[in-house]
Amino acid sequence: MNNNQKRNQHKIKLFYFHELSDCLSQLIAPENIDRTITVSNSIYLNQLQQVVAEQDFSDDLNDSVFMLKSNNIDEDDPAQLALFERVLREGITYKGEKYVRSIKSPAMGRTQRTEFIKEKYYKNVFQRVALGKFPRLTNINKWEAALGVSRSSALAIPYIPRIVVIPDYEKEEIIEDVWKVVKCIGDPVQQELILEEKKKQREYFKAKKDLIPSATNLAVLPRLPNKKVIVRGEEITAPDQSEQKTFSGWDKENGVCQGSCRELIRKVMF
Repeated sequence: MNNNQKRNQHKIKLFYFHELSDCLSQLIAPENIDRTITVSNSIYLNQLQQVVAEQDFSDDLNDSVFMLKSNNIDEDDPAQLALFERVLREGITYKGEKYVRSIKSPAMGRTQRTEFIKEKYYKNVFQRVALGKFPRLTNINKWEAALGVSRSSALAIPYIPRIVVIPDYEKEEIIEDVWKVVKCIGDPVQQELILEEKKKQREYFKAKKDLIPSATNLAVLPRLPNKKVIVRGEEITAPDQSEQKTFSGWDKENGVCQGSCRELIRKVMF
């Protein structure tokens, strides 16, 4: 395979959850936003491109798909959660055409992105990606993960590689040092404790996000003067901490903590 071979990339539209609107019982994506996101080619996108070419030669891959980013959903707001469930269940209308939720990769789950494709292409694309096999009974997480493999970036190679298949390792059930096994759902007290702990975690991370200082606040903090130093035979510029107190508020010459510096940082950040 050529080392200089690069993956094909596609620019597809990107919308945010708060940009959706509800009009006549339809969830509408705005038409005046030209924001895009770059994604690498994959088996899934390759199959989608073929389906688009077969069903509607006048259509384009970039117009048949878009991403929805939902990282700004407030998990404590039942209305927003209900709206997001409705988005997944009913789909989104964009420029008069219906788009439905498509296959999701693990990376998309971590970044809270969901892809939507035109409804008229969904059945054929899903048929190709699943190789025509649809289990009657399965674990939904494993099924989603199996389909998500098709979203991995891939490069076409002009030969059949040598492949070694290693049997999967299955660990036996752990039975030693197990004191008690209890169904959490059957114990309302334990369930309440877990929900309370999750609520505390959400409040903590939300407060942590709100307390991050802005670039404007950081700009007014005292800066260390620069000095010229020689590193590996090259002259570079580095902060001169011998002439100025460090950001922690300590004076390096006499080892005395300067409270004024700490107070300034506290006022700026909080």
